[in-house]
Amino acid sequence: PKNFQPVYIFKALKPAKMEGEPIPELYHSYLKLGFGTYTTPYGELNISSLRSREGGIGVYLHHISSYGKVKLNNDKRVFSGYGDSKFRFYGKRTTKSAIVSGNLGANQDWVHSYGYQPELDTSLVKEDIRQSYLDVYGGFKIKSAYTDSSRLHYLFQTNYHYVTDRFNHTQHEVGGLWEMQKKFGNKVFGVSLDGLYLNSKLDSLSSFTNISFEPWFAQNSKDWNLRLALNTTFEVNAGHTTLHLYPVARLQFNIIPDYLYSYVGVDGSLEQYSYRESIQENPFMVPGLNIKSADRKLNFFGGFNGSFNKKSAYHLRGSFALTDQMHFFVNDTLNGLGNNFSVVYDDIQLTRIYGEVSALLGDHTDLFIKANYYKYKMSALIKPWNKPSFDATLTLRYNLKDKILVGLDTYYVGNRFAKSYKFDEPYVSLKGFVDLNVKLEYRYTKILSAFLRVNNLLGQNYQIWNQYPVQRVFILAGFSYSL
Repeated sequence: PKNFQPVYIFKALKPAKMEGEPIPELYHSYLKLGFGTYTTPYGELNISSLRSREGGIGVYLHHISSYGKVKLNNDKRVFSGYGDSKFRFYGKRTTKSAIVSGNLGANQDWVHSYGYQPELDTSLVKEDIRQSYLDVYGGFKIKSAYTDSSRLHYLFQTNYHYVTDRFNHTQHEVGGLWEMQKKFGNKVFGVSLDGLYLNSKLDSLSSFTNISFEPWFAQNSKDWNLRLALNTTFEVNAGHTTLHLYPVARLQFNIIPDYLYSYVGVDGSLEQYSYRESIQENPFMVPGLNIKSADRKLNFFGGFNGSFNKKSAYHLRGSFALTDQMHFFVNDTLNGLGNNFSVVYDDIQLTRIYGEVSALLGDHTDLFIKANYYKYKMSALIKPWNKPSFDATLTLRYNLKDKILVGLDTYYVGNRFAKSYKFDEPYVSLKGFVDLNVKLEYRYTKILSAFLRVNNLLGQNYQIWNQYPVQRVFILAGFSYSL
């Protein structure tokens, strides 16, 4: 045998070239105009600077209003007009070490308290049941942007709101948040300071201060994550100071990385409602009403989350909370109409089960489902007024080559109960309802498109609050244009 010496001939290969997806082109402005049933004009405008590593500025305007009528249970048609206008100027500046952002704006809303007791033989005058709100606000935020996780990271933000209504009730709301954290190996130490100050001219509140101080510790490994903290909250109301202590703990286990995680924990908080937040929840409440703070003493929770595959995810969570002085809306009968809402309070135990699933179906369709189950155990009230025992949302989005976009939003709210002031009828049952909404958009070009939106497609005559039926089938059509 002889040694065989092969001759190697090397041939150069062309270098591989990775082609990323093209960056979508941005436009300085975006205009959207439409008109709908119930005499509903709609407009939206956004003007901003283009994409930049250093930041940008912009202005946003929005308006929708409606001038239609709805039918009450006594078959009378009443004016149910509403309006919502927004203006916001915003900006952001980015450096190697920090991100600074801010905004200034105003929101103006108006509603009509049309939901009077259907047993009454009366007629309402628009001006007598009109309520309007103005919210002028500003905010500032600075956040560290270090790429080195071992650096001292920080966050500081402050917000101011001036809120007033048609009856000259006013409130100055000042909020602030300051956070710092530092990482040492797999351990992180941090502290946060959160504050809220309310200076009010309301029927039952002059001033209120809430300051929360929370030092915390976190540690993680490849199999688990742990966070421990102590929330210390000082509540100052009418010169009286109350101390609240809430333990905070959360432990997460990585059972199957990326596919299955489990966690358990406990926390608590003092939940104070500003006038701005109260009217967002229920714009038909008694003018100038102040909602007291709720003391969520303990909240035990646990759950699972993860993904089935690369195109889907899920989350299942259960909790049990002990809350003192939780508020519930009830019809106020002092004016004889019952078309405004006051509040009553109770100490409750709330069991909640929450679940959600999201999935990408094929290349063009997204699906999202979430649901909540609530079980209230009351101390004094016979029912959790206007609170459902179950609600669910299904969202479906279809995108065909970024040309035709279809959206389906379905909401289900279960049975609720409203307080009745009849001697032989302690409560009124509000039936559950399904609200089906459809959105269609056809993009003629990259800058011009037409849209159609249909709300309450099934024409359900459900009530958002007791005695307040909603508009039935609502259709809005229009176009959008960018340049």
